[in-house]
Amino acid sequence: MKAIRNFLDKIDPELMIQESMYGFVMSLTFITAAQLGIFHYSDRTALILAIIGMDFVWGSIDMYIFYRMDMMSLHRQVITLGKMYVSEDRSSMREEVDRELDGTIFDLMDRSTREKAVDLVMGSEIGNFGGYRKEKNKYLFNAVSAAIITFMTAIPAVVCLLLIGDDTTAFFSSSAISSLALFFIGYRMSPYRKRSMKALTGLVTTAASLLLTLFAAYFGG
Repeated sequence: MKAIRNFLDKIDPELMIQESMYGFVMSLTFITAAQLGIFHYSDRTALILAIIGMDFVWGSIDMYIFYRMDMMSLHRQVITLGKMYVSEDRSSMREEVDRELDGTIFDLMDRSTREKAVDLVMGSEIGNFGGYRKEKNKYLFNAVSAAIITFMTAIPAVVCLLLIGDDTTAFFSSSAISSLALFFIGYRMSPYRKRSMKALTGLVTTAASLLLTLFAAYFGG
C-alpha cells in the first residue's frame, strides 16, 4: 500500500483525473452498450478482451503523445536558449523568451514581474544539465503513469465479469464500482481544501464520466 501511495503522490492530479476518466469511460462504454443491448458479444471472454484491449490501446496512445509533446516543448526551450546565447543581440530574443513563460505561474502575475523573469532568463547562462535530465525522467514517468492508470481502470469491470455469474448484476456492479472509484479519485485529486468542494469535484468527475459513457455507448464513441 505504501508503494501505491508513493506512486499516486508523484502523479500530477490533472493527469490522474484525465486518465481515470478516459479509462473508466472506455470500460463503461462497453459495459453500458452490452447492458442496453446495443452491442452483442459472443461470450464474456470477448467482452473482457474488448475492454482490456481498448484501455491498453488508448493508454499506449496517451503515453506516446504525452512524452512526445513534453519532449518537444523541452527541446524548443533548449533551442530558444541556445539561439539567445549565440545571438549578438539578445534583446531580439525577448519576445520569444517571453512566450516560453506562457502556461506557467507568471500568467497570474503582473506584467512588471513577468518582465523581471524575462530579464533574469536573458541574463543567465545555461549549465544545469542535471535539470534537463530530471525533466526528461519526469516526462517519462508521467507518460508511463498515464498508460498504467488507463489500463488499471479496466480492473473493476474485468473482475465483476469474471466473478459474477448474472449479467445484470455483473454489469451493475461494474458501473457502481467504477463510479465510486471516479468519485474518490476526483475527491482525492481536487485542488480545493474544503471537503465540500472536494466532494463536488468528485461528483462532477463521476457525473461527467457517466454522461460521456452514455453518449459513447449510443453513438459509437
